[in-house]
Amino acid sequence: MSASTGSTNSPSDCFTAQTIPQLFGNDALNSDVGGVAVAISNIVINIVLPILLRWAEDDVHTTVFMLLSQVYPIMIATALSINTDNLSLFDAHFAVAVTASPVSFYLAYSSIRDAVGRPNTLFQKLKFGKRLIRLLGLALPILWLGVNLVISFSPRAFRNSPEYCQKMTFLGWVEFQTVSNFVGVLDVMGRRDLWNDLQGRGGLGALSLAAMWIWAIYLVRHRHDIYDEMRFRRQVQQSGQQHRRLAIRILVAVYNVPASSWFVVTKSHPWMIFVIVICLHWSWVLGIAKGMTIQRYQFSYGQIMSLFSIIPPLLSVIKLLRSRIQDLLTFSRSLPASFVEGLTFLVTGSPNPWDIHEERHTPLMTTSVHALDQCWFVVYFVWVVVTVADFFWISAYVKAGSVPNPRTPVNDPHNAWKPFSVALYIYGYCVCCVNILVWTTYYGRGYRWTGKFGTFLSNWRECLSERQRATLRAVHFMLIPLAFIMCAGPLFSPFAALPLAQQWQWSHFCDSFAGEVILYGMTNPLQTPIASFYYPVTGSAAKRDFYFNYALITNATGPVSSQVLVYNGPPDLGLSPVRPSIVSISYNLADKTLSAYCQNTPALTGPCAMGNYSTTPYLSFLVRDAQTGAKTRLRAQDKEWQFSDDAPSFVLKVQNSDGGLGAIAIQSAVTQRNHCENLKICLSSGTPDFATLVPLGVILMAQDAYSEYCLRPRIYNI
Repeated sequence: MSASTGSTNSPSDCFTAQTIPQLFGNDALNSDVGGVAVAISNIVINIVLPILLRWAEDDVHTTVFMLLSQVYPIMIATALSINTDNLSLFDAHFAVAVTASPVSFYLAYSSIRDAVGRPNTLFQKLKFGKRLIRLLGLALPILWLGVNLVISFSPRAFRNSPEYCQKMTFLGWVEFQTVSNFVGVLDVMGRRDLWNDLQGRGGLGALSLAAMWIWAIYLVRHRHDIYDEMRFRRQVQQSGQQHRRLAIRILVAVYNVPASSWFVVTKSHPWMIFVIVICLHWSWVLGIAKGMTIQRYQFSYGQIMSLFSIIPPLLSVIKLLRSRIQDLLTFSRSLPASFVEGLTFLVTGSPNPWDIHEERHTPLMTTSVHALDQCWFVVYFVWVVVTVADFFWISAYVKAGSVPNPRTPVNDPHNAWKPFSVALYIYGYCVCCVNILVWTTYYGRGYRWTGKFGTFLSNWRECLSERQRATLRAVHFMLIPLAFIMCAGPLFSPFAALPLAQQWQWSHFCDSFAGEVILYGMTNPLQTPIASFYYPVTGSAAKRDFYFNYALITNATGPVSSQVLVYNGPPDLGLSPVRPSIVSISYNLADKTLSAYCQNTPALTGPCAMGNYSTTPYLSFLVRDAQTGAKTRLRAQDKEWQFSDDAPSFVLKVQNSDGGLGAIAIQSAVTQRNHCENLKICLSSGTPDFATLVPLGVILMAQDAYSEYCLRPRIYNI
């Protein structure tokens, strides 16, 4: 695979058509579905409702009804537009995206909890209309799911559905919905580097990753508190579980683990909820903002109605500010102290803000089994094994992402890269938790151990001199950086190391080759794909200078579709390598034949070389020199070389007469970081011969197709 992990991809053309306005049969965004006024009103309501939920006592229902009055008209109008050709796929998908906000999901979740008799903040603060809100909240997921399924699986639902939504798979649909609607905040995991995240999303991905890491520390610090909460919940639930089936009891026990963790951490550190809400709203706002345009924008009747719908919620907030200004100021002043307290607890483990056991009048669980005391050797052995395994896992990830050839099990086949990357971050997060547990236990207990190992350490320390003890304390202090690296590295090192490795390989991968070519795909329809040749400077093999270009143009004069690779450089360089003798190469796309035309061959009335090529099952070429009759056969080492969601990746070798593969002719390197349209190719030959130029035309076509794909504007980075 190529290294263009910063590029985006959709599972199918149907999903691509749903996310790109004004292409794939999509018109400009329908203003009544997703105009600026509709988006602003939705954003305002989604900001106001959490504020009212936190501080208001009697005005929550107004904002909830305003939210429902925004969501349901859009969804119902979208549903009624099915099979009418009124909306495009982009309009329909945007309607689902703009209504599926974090607050809308919270409303649906609260309705489900209220329906099953579980307490929740929203319905506790509602004064009237609970039954109606509950019914509308329960119907929201059904409406979302129904419209979503119709958008992707119906071949005639919307205006451009017949062209792009004919071949849909359920797994592809699930992947698209998950990536586009739920985990956009985590797209730094193998998709964006730090600079691209800061530039494209304002650092949202980095903030989300940091929040996940802090959450892991809190889980470890509160492990005994979480266990106590689980024990308390189990005691409460035991009275009603005698007649439940075993499967139900197992599900309840499994649910208690994340539920207890969430309750303990958010109860002890309320600022984490604030961070999570910001990240989710930030991701949602960025997603819908990329689908809107303000050029030649006109307010319609529906737009004006949407703007007026935010007046009641804003009046509720103004009323709240007037009545509870002191409480709001007190909360604002307490945020820095709460943050400092949380940071202190992160580093030192004290003071522990968890005091729910006092409210419930239950004793704190202090008799937990300390595995490090009872079986320290086994625990440390497992710890070392999982840490070393994570190191090799990260190394394989970085190598496959920056040195795509030769292939490894990580990227062979190409579709193995995505699950490998996801599994890497999941495993890395678990390793972070284990490392945090080990190191916080090591430092938090002041190196005091019990059992046989503790007795051995105590006897050993008694034999140390004061100078040796001071040295030991210094060693403990110097281990702090190592502890920090091990606690944060499994989660953050892939995020940081991959772009650095890719940049290094972009600059140095072709150093051992005789030359290199950079293929520039089109960044706009007015440009022409270009292949720029670079060769070493005389006396310096490491430094490469530009020599000449070849341009790929479309030959529209004949009845057969063809592409022509044409020399586009100075008439006489006077340098080595000299001006290439091959002037142009024509590729017949119908029968996969090619013809090369050269200069300084007056005896020839036709092409100086002819041949054919194949793109399946292997990329291969057969070129015959018309003057000498010599034949050149080339074949890729691997079957996969061209991808719909990645740049071309291959090792093209000379094919011997017996069918075996010999020396490398050309090899793909990596795409330029954050410039997916630029692909570097390494050349084994110091002169632009047939074996070098003939394959480059086909590869440049593939790179240009990928450039058009990866540069498309999208709502979500998927």
